[in-house]
Amino acid sequence: MQQFISGMNLIDPIVVLEKKEGVVEIKNYVNKIKIIKELYTSGSNTASNIGQAVGISLPTVNLLLTDLLEEQLVVKEGRGQSQGGRKPDLYGLGGESFYILAIDLNRFSARVAIFNTKNERVSKIHSKNIPLNNDPKTIDSIFEFSNSVIENSEIASDKIIAVGITMPGLVDGVSGVNHTYLKTGKKSLKELLEKKFGRKVFIENDARAKTLAEFRFGPNKSCKDVLGVFVDWGIGLGIIIEGKLYRGYSGFSGEFSHSPLFDNKEISCTCGKRGCLETVASGTAIVRLAKDAIALDGDSILARMSQKNLDPTIVVDAAIAGDQRAISILSDVGLDLGRGIAILIQLLNPELIIIGGAIAEAKQYITTPIQQALNIYSMAKLREKTEIQLSQLGTEVGLKGAVAIVNEHIFEDIIQYN
Repeated sequence: MQQFISGMNLIDPIVVLEKKEGVVEIKNYVNKIKIIKELYTSGSNTASNIGQAVGISLPTVNLLLTDLLEEQLVVKEGRGQSQGGRKPDLYGLGGESFYILAIDLNRFSARVAIFNTKNERVSKIHSKNIPLNNDPKTIDSIFEFSNSVIENSEIASDKIIAVGITMPGLVDGVSGVNHTYLKTGKKSLKELLEKKFGRKVFIENDARAKTLAEFRFGPNKSCKDVLGVFVDWGIGLGIIIEGKLYRGYSGFSGEFSHSPLFDNKEISCTCGKRGCLETVASGTAIVRLAKDAIALDGDSILARMSQKNLDPTIVVDAAIAGDQRAISILSDVGLDLGRGIAILIQLLNPELIIIGGAIAEAKQYITTPIQQALNIYSMAKLREKTEIQLSQLGTEVGLKGAVAIVNEHIFEDIIQYN
């Protein structure tokens, strides 16, 4: 196993690369990283298909795969489809080749878990109340909590090669800056955390990351034009166009929540405007409407269920339990959310729209009013081939979003190395 550490050092492969001498040695090292990246993102494959995917000749691929087998990074996983002769070997990454630390932040808490090369969770999910703000101590709290998960796991620290973080706010994933939370001044949040963790850190807006996770790890991998609408306390939007995550020119695509679609002068949005979609169709709006409903009927199911706390999931649970006021709240929210989604359909003509977040647990109580709104506000020709589907990854979607972001960007600096 020492060969793994000294031979590849996947935590910081640039250090190894810069010690290589000679064009051939450097090229072989970069090609090994390309093979590892391909197997990590696309799964097991034959030597021939790996070579075609990464642009390496078959003899070179076979030579490098032999090295990677000896270094215990790659394993044989049976046989592939025969092309008329002997069935070729299938190669894949060993489940213990390396690991990813996934951190899912929301406005009030942090969730952390460790995933292997098969994108499978290999630790329990650890949670802690850490409200997001702009206090530098919050960054320390996130690091200390997350690092404790590594230290208390049975996984060698040098096998956890990267950290993926999903979080709400105006996030520029390329530069690693959140312009809403954890503002850090001259150094980016990414730089500060990389220094603390001693490994690569990848940061992305939670909705974009969750949409990428649904696209990569969900059941609809054949879909190439996908929108993810995630409703928790706010509303997030992720956009996949022709199989690639769309970030926009400045990296801020998907600020759907702050589209001023409604003539609502009474309620101001967190962004400072009035009439935003978030003011009528977010988890925050659901809780506000629920408080009004409880004031009118203190003996309702909703009132009894919310005695200790009130969040969007309580309203969803009350609706499922048959509370008429909770059902009515979700119906109103679904109609307004569907009105916003109708505009997305008109603009982007997606194949699939995934509804996720706490609100997705309401199932038909939210999908039915959304569909009603689409029938009213979108053109039949555009909406008829767009499928509306609830999130398939459940409560782990945020953590898997963190993994998906690492999956997308890991080893980029090596592959682009000249």
